[in-house]
Amino acid sequence: MKNISKSAQISKTAVLYEGVTVEDDVIIHDYVVIYPNTTIKKGAEIFDHCTIGKIPKSPGCSARNYADTYEVTEIGSNSILCPGVIVYTGVIIGQNNLLGDNCSIREECSIGDFNIISRCVTVNDHTTIGSHTKIMENTHITGYMTIGNHVFISVMVSSANDNSMGRDDNATEALKGPVIEDYVTIGENASLLPGVKVGKNSMVGACALVTKDVPQNKVVMGIPARIIRDIWFAITYQCLS
Repeated sequence: MKNISKSAQISKTAVLYEGVTVEDDVIIHDYVVIYPNTTIKKGAEIFDHCTIGKIPKSPGCSARNYADTYEVTEIGSNSILCPGVIVYTGVIIGQNNLLGDNCSIREECSIGDFNIISRCVTVNDHTTIGSHTKIMENTHITGYMTIGNHVFISVMVSSANDNSMGRDDNATEALKGPVIEDYVTIGENASLLPGVKVGKNSMVGACALVTKDVPQNKVVMGIPARIIRDIWFAITYQCLS
């Protein structure tokens, strides 16, 4: 059965399946679809044409097998989902997050608090994002990736988790996305290859190709990315210029 707060405002065109919980002061706009086993926490606002709790479907030729059950899905208190957002089943989103127009969060992801995930960002499955992080427009966050706290990822950044590039039928067992530690900054159009780690408080320059681990407190640039200087020198240079 549904559990809907009396103080929630829900459009007549929204579709809420059995097993949905909507807490106090939630606003749900036109043509929203919310699937079973989903909770919308207090004060959240879901804009037009959002879909929450969706089960992924396979075309039959995929190497992956998808579950066919609705896992626990949560949208945290005071979070905002802008028009066209799709959140798949098993996703846990914390409080005070903003998800921009048409972004997509695949299944089994975990997102902390006070994040901004901008327009048309894709976050693939089994990825973890910390808190106070910003991911800008048209960026692709691959599956099985870990992103820390206070991270800034600029526009059109790409990441990968499959060294076989889909040519190995067993590749799903070895998928390993990049790890981005706390306070990292990544410039626009940078690319991160499978399994690389970007250390705490480091910076990746625009258009860099990160093929190996980046130590803490370093600035890397180029193709492939190379260490240019320590982060202290980078900060000093910016202050003096």
